[in-house]
Amino acid sequence: MTFGRHALALTMSVGLMSPALAETVLKVGLIDPPAHIDVVAMERVADRVEELTDGEVIMEIYPAAQLGFANDMLSGMKLGTVEMFVGATTWLGTFETDFWISGTLYVFNDQEQARAMHESEIFQTMSDRLVENHGIRVIAQNWDRGPRNFISTRPVATIEDLEGLKIRVPPQESWIENFKLAGAAATPMPLSETFTGLQQGIVEATEQASNWLYGNKYHTIANNLTRSKHNYEETGVMIAEQVYQSLTEEQRDVIVQAINETSEWHNEQVAVQITEAEELMAAEGVNIIDVDVEAWKAHFRSNFDTIVEIVGYSEDLTNELKSQWD
Repeated sequence: MTFGRHALALTMSVGLMSPALAETVLKVGLIDPPAHIDVVAMERVADRVEELTDGEVIMEIYPAAQLGFANDMLSGMKLGTVEMFVGATTWLGTFETDFWISGTLYVFNDQEQARAMHESEIFQTMSDRLVENHGIRVIAQNWDRGPRNFISTRPVATIEDLEGLKIRVPPQESWIENFKLAGAAATPMPLSETFTGLQQGIVEATEQASNWLYGNKYHTIANNLTRSKHNYEETGVMIAEQVYQSLTEEQRDVIVQAINETSEWHNEQVAVQITEAEELMAAEGVNIIDVDVEAWKAHFRSNFDTIVEIVGYSEDLTNELKSQWD
């Protein structure tokens, strides 16, 4: 199913529907570009949900921030104006501080450990608080986003190269403080302004997973990719609780089933997309730089307790993470 097919579906407010009516439409917003694996995976989920419900539940997929940016969509779910959002669970730190933890550099050993933590009892407790306090339900949070790397207009090969580097960061305290402590000039900036910011020299660098950077064509204006692997996130598939409660039990089960069926395929494709993106960037003349990841990890982890104090992560969460560090 393509985005266009979803967009042509009959739209109807879920809140006004009863289970007896034939069609329920769920608008699903993402900030990722149309070719991004999260978008493609949600299209597969939508196909499966439509199939299993005999067209009773239709998902319309809106990539590239068509329904607003991450915080807009999350706020919309609280208000009941947005049904679903698919994106990094880190954004949930706006409502529950512990979710900012994924925005702390080198807090996870690798993608597998990041996924395991997101599937753990600690993260489930965080998710339960989110439902109770903010009306947002995380259906799944085990879709890998891949390691985040730097792309920059000047080479970044060592930790010392971060000194004074004007780097775009998400408007999240954990990201900002991490880079400040490393000596960088952390510059909070909306994603919508980042490409232009790099073009105009307002910032010299940004960072994301390589497939995301390539898909958004940052390599065309910033010629250096530093494979620092400084952060691992998981994508969450989220739904407004009032929308979730408006569905029948059978509809809820189908949505969960379709998401779970897609998870393994999604994570395999993330690795494929990242490899392909880096090969394509190299072929197009991008300077690929590999760093001493263990040295970078040790450096940033030495600042972890300071970040914990600044941001205010819970003791149980931070102790569990530190106990797993390799």
